[in-house]
Amino acid sequence: MTTTEQHPPQPRAEAQFEETWHNPRGLRGFFTSVQHKSVGARYMVTAFVFFFVGGLEALFLRVQLAQPEQSVLSPQAYNELFTMHGTTMMFLFAVPFLEGLAAYLLPLQIGARDMPFARYNVFNYWCYLLAGIILYSSFLVDLVPDAGWFAYVPLSGAEFSDKGMDIWLFGLALAELAAIGAALEIIVAVLKMRAPGMSLDRMPIFAWTMLCVALLIIVAFVPLLVGSLLLELDRNVGTAFFEPARGGDPLLWQHLFWIFGHPEVYVMFLPGAAIISQVVPVHSRRRLVAYPFVVAAVVVTAIMSLGLWVHHMYTTGLPPVTLSFFTAASMSIAVASGVQVVAWLVTMWEGRPRLTVPMLFSLGFLFTFVAGGITGVMVASAPFDAQVHDSYFVVAHFHYVIIGGMLFPVLAGLFHWWPKMTGRMPSHRLGVISFWLAFAGFHLTFFPMHLTGMWGMPRRVFTYDESMGIGFVNLLSTVGAFVFAAGMVLAAATLVRAARRGERAPADPWQADTLEWATASPPGSSNFPRIPVVSSRTPLWNPAVPADDPEAHRMAAAFDHAPTGVRATPFTTVLGARPDTAAVQASPTVLPLVPALGLAVIAAGILVEVTAVVVVGAVLVVGGLVAWGVVNERELGQAEAREPIGGTYLVEAPGPRSPGWWGAVGAGTVLLVGATTLAFCMLYLQVHAPVWPPGRTLDQPWLTAATGVALAAAVAAAWWGSRQGRHAHDAPPVARAAHLASAGLTLLAGVAALVLLGVTWAVGDVDPTGHAYGSGVLTMLASLALAVLMGLGLTVAAVMARLRHERDVRVRLMLQNSALLWGCVVLVWAITWVTTDLLPAVIS
Repeated sequence: MTTTEQHPPQPRAEAQFEETWHNPRGLRGFFTSVQHKSVGARYMVTAFVFFFVGGLEALFLRVQLAQPEQSVLSPQAYNELFTMHGTTMMFLFAVPFLEGLAAYLLPLQIGARDMPFARYNVFNYWCYLLAGIILYSSFLVDLVPDAGWFAYVPLSGAEFSDKGMDIWLFGLALAELAAIGAALEIIVAVLKMRAPGMSLDRMPIFAWTMLCVALLIIVAFVPLLVGSLLLELDRNVGTAFFEPARGGDPLLWQHLFWIFGHPEVYVMFLPGAAIISQVVPVHSRRRLVAYPFVVAAVVVTAIMSLGLWVHHMYTTGLPPVTLSFFTAASMSIAVASGVQVVAWLVTMWEGRPRLTVPMLFSLGFLFTFVAGGITGVMVASAPFDAQVHDSYFVVAHFHYVIIGGMLFPVLAGLFHWWPKMTGRMPSHRLGVISFWLAFAGFHLTFFPMHLTGMWGMPRRVFTYDESMGIGFVNLLSTVGAFVFAAGMVLAAATLVRAARRGERAPADPWQADTLEWATASPPGSSNFPRIPVVSSRTPLWNPAVPADDPEAHRMAAAFDHAPTGVRATPFTTVLGARPDTAAVQASPTVLPLVPALGLAVIAAGILVEVTAVVVVGAVLVVGGLVAWGVVNERELGQAEAREPIGGTYLVEAPGPRSPGWWGAVGAGTVLLVGATTLAFCMLYLQVHAPVWPPGRTLDQPWLTAATGVALAAAVAAAWWGSRQGRHAHDAPPVARAAHLASAGLTLLAGVAALVLLGVTWAVGDVDPTGHAYGSGVLTMLASLALAVLMGLGLTVAAVMARLRHERDVRVRLMLQNSALLWGCVVLVWAITWVTTDLLPAVIS
C-alpha cells in the first residue's frame, strides 16, 4: 500500500478539506450526520440495547421454567415474552448489528471515504429504529404479539390473534425494508468503492462475506416482506391466501417464512465467520491459510443456504423424495463450513497465537459452533428430526449455532476493533473474566436442553409436568442463563468503561494487516485524506508499491486532501478496482428522517384506522423524498463545477460507472424478486387448490396488452432521452427541450399504464375475498401499480435534474436510470400476465 503524493497539500487546503468532511456533534449531529461511522455506531448501539431487552425477556422465561408447574408467568404472558424475545433477537439485534458493523467497517477496510448512498444508509437506520419502537409500543397499549416469532398461520390469523399481530407485521415490514436497503448499500460499496489496486482476489474476507450476505438478504428477505403483506391482507381485507376453504393454504406461510428464515441463519453466521477470519490471522501473526478456499466456501454456503428451507418442514407431510433431497442438501452444506474451520485451525497451528480477549472469544466460537454443527447434521436427517422436532433439542441446536456462530464472533470483533473505533484499549483482565462467564454460562444454559429435548420436553410451552423428571436439568439451564447474562453485562461494561477512560490506543495496537488499521484511532471524518493504493491481500504487512506507480500519482493529484467544498471518493471498476470516476458523497442533513417517519406514521394510521393520519404520513414520505432529491441535485451541481476532479475523474459517467445506475439496478432487482415471490405464491396455491381459478380468469387481453404497450413506450421514451445531449464535462447544453419531451412522454405513458391497471381491475369482475385466485390477482396488479409509481418517481427526479442543471450529462444519466427501472417494470408486467392469465388458462 502507498499514499505517495506528487505535491504535498498546502495547510489551507488541508483545513478546507477537513471542513468539507466535518460532521456536526451532539444532538444536532445525531439527527443530521450521514457519515458511515456515525450511522454504523448508531446501528450497533441500538441493536445492543434491543439485545439486552431481549435477554431480559429470556431470563423471565427461564425463571418460569426453572421448576415444573410454576406460575411466575401466566400462559399469556409467557407467549408474549416468548414472541418478543425471538422477534427482538432475530429482527432487531442480529441482522441490524451486523449491517451496522459493515456500515462502520467496510469503507475503512476497502479504502473508501463513505458508503455510496450515505443518506439512504441513515434512512435505513431510522426505519429500523422506528420498527423497534412500533414493536415495543405494543406493551404500552397491552396488545403484545403472542403467536411466536415465526407467526404460523392460523395462530397469527384474525381468528386467533388480536391487533397485536398487526403491530408485529408493520414493525417487521419496516425492519425488513431497512435490512434490504442496507444490503443494497453494501453491494455497491464492495463492488465499486474499493481502493485502487484492491482487485477481487485482494479483498478482505469480511468484504467478500458481506457481499454474499447482502445478495442473500435481497433474495431471501423480500419473500418475508411479501408474506407479511399477504398475512396483513388476510387479517384486515379478507383475502384468502392462507384460508383452505377459499383456495388458500396455511403451509404457504411456512414456505415464505423459511425461504427467509433458513438463509437468515447464514446471514448471521457468515459475518461471524468472517470476523473470525479477520481476527485469527492477526492474533496468530500469520496470513489466513487457504484464502481462495475460504472465499469459495463462503460463496457456496450462501448459494446452498437458499435451497434448504424445507428442512424446517419435515413433519408437514412432504413426499419422501423431497425429504431425501433436502436431507442431502442440508448435510452437504456442512462441508463448506468445515473448510473454514480447517483454515482457522491451520492458521493458528502455523502461526504464533496470542491469547488476547479477541482470540479467546474466537476459540469459544470454534468450540461452540462445531458442537452446534454436529447437532445440525443430526437434525438434517429427516428420521431423526421427526423424533426431536419442536422439542428443546432444536432450541439447544439453534442457540449453539446462533450464539456460537454469531454472538461470540461479534464479541471477538468488538474487542478487536474497539481500539480503532474509540481510540482506547479495553481491559484485558475484565475481558477475560467476561469471556469465561459467558462461555461457561452459555454451555450450562443450553447443553442440558439437548437432554430435556431427548427426554420429551416440547418447546414453546410455559410449563411441564413434574413427573417428567427434568426439573433439576431445567434449573441448571436457568442458573446458566444468569451466569451468561452476567458475562454479557460485564463485557458491555468493559467496553463502555474503555471508551470513556481506557488506556489510549495507538493506530495499530495489534499489528494488523488490513486498511482500517492505517487510519487514526478513531478514524477522522474522511477516513483517508490520502486514498491508499493497494498491491497485496495484506496491505499493511506487504505495503510495497513501486515509487513511480502512475495510479498513486493520479490518486494524489485528485484526492490528496481533495476535493474541497464537496465530498467525493474514487469509484472503481468491479474486477480490478481501477479508478474510473468520482462518486459524490452526501453532506449532513435531517431529510432522511422525514420519509422514514412518514412510513411509521402511515403504519400508525392504519393501525388506529384513521385516514387523516395515513394522509399525513404519505405527505411526509412524498415531501421528504422531493426535498431529498433537490438537495442531491444541488450537491451534484457543486461537484460538476469542479469536474473533472484532479483533471482525470468525471463526477458523472454513463452505465455502471455511475452510482445512480447501481441504485436503479438494485431497485429493479427488489421489484423483480417481489413479483417473482408473488408468482410463486400463486403457482403454489394453483397446484394445491382443488379448483383454480374458481370461475374465469381475469381475461382482459386488450387491456393487459395496452398496459404492456404503455410501459414499453415509457422505456422507449426514457431511453431516447438518455441518448440526447453530450457527455463531455465542458460541453454546452443542447438537449434541454429533448430531455423535457422525453420525460413528459415517459410520465404520460406511466400514468396511462396506471389508469389501464385501474380499469383492468374494475372490469375484471374478480372478487379478492371470494377465492385465493382473486386475492392473488389483486395483489399482483397492486404490485405492478407500485412498480409504475416507482418508475414515475424516478422520472420526476430526472425532470428536477433538468431544471437544476445546466449541462446535459446529469439529465442523460437520470433518464438512463429511469429507462432501466422502467425495463424492470415491464418484466413485472410480464410476470403478472403469466401468473394471472396464462398459467391458469394453460393448466386448467
